[in-house]
Amino acid sequence: MYKIEEIIEALLFFAGSQDIKTKIVKACYLLESEYFDKTGQRLTDVEYKYHLYGPYSEAIVTSMMNDKNISHIPQISINGNDYDLFKLKKTSVISKIDPLTLSFIEKWAKIMQQKTYDEMLNLAYSDKNFKKTEKGKVINFDSDFLKKKELLKKRVKEKFKNRELTKEEAEGLKRECNEELIQYSRSLLRESKG
Repeated sequence: MYKIEEIIEALLFFAGSQDIKTKIVKACYLLESEYFDKTGQRLTDVEYKYHLYGPYSEAIVTSMMNDKNISHIPQISINGNDYDLFKLKKTSVISKIDPLTLSFIEKWAKIMQQKTYDEMLNLAYSDKNFKKTEKGKVINFDSDFLKKKELLKKRVKEKFKNRELTKEEAEGLKRECNEELIQYSRSLLRESKG
């Protein structure tokens, strides 16, 4: 699990060093959601809540405000609207993040860079975890990976419980299921890079 500061710095690094607060928060959320869906693991320990303008985390804003590697330029005007801009001064976190995680971060940094404010909001609104959450509540992440893993575990337990297989056969099926999960995980990762 990474610190949110590391994720924000890496996002800004790959996005060309600066962006507005709302887009950064939405990119962090969407990155976390996809990462969890594909790997079954959380990227950070940040809690997101359902707010009027999509998923929001005060921890992200606080982190950006307190990070000595990020400068805050308040209330800049872009197309007649005022936004808080955050700019990366320097970072050394890229070498500390594993290549798989970096590939997710780089993908969402590019999306953040290419999408407008409204397009980022629409991406966040359409996220499956956001859509199933009530207004004002904490967003719980759901994972296709974990669902598949639970189904495989259940299959092994039921067969063993019904005495349809021996302990050795159960262990063999468990190894087979683990291999199937690894293959499933790899296919999801290839899909996310494509």
